[in-house]
Amino acid sequence: MRWDAVVVGAGPAGSAKALQLARAGAAVLLLDRARFPRHKPCSEYLSPETVRLLGALDGAA
Repeated sequence: MRWDAVVVGAGPAGSAKALQLARAGAAVLLLDRARFPRHKPCSEYLSPETVRLLGALDGAA
C-alpha cells in the first residue's frame, strides 16, 4: 500500500490530523507505539473550547 501521509502519534493532535487528512481523501497511516485501547491515566475535564473543537472534527458543531 502506498500512503499519502504517515502520522506518528495517535494522541489528540495526531488523531485529529489523521482524520482531517483522511476526510480530504488522503490514504493515511496512523502509528503509535502503544496498543489500543489502552488504560492511560488522564484528566476527566474537557474545557468548553475543547468540546467545541472535538465536535467540529466530528461534524457535529
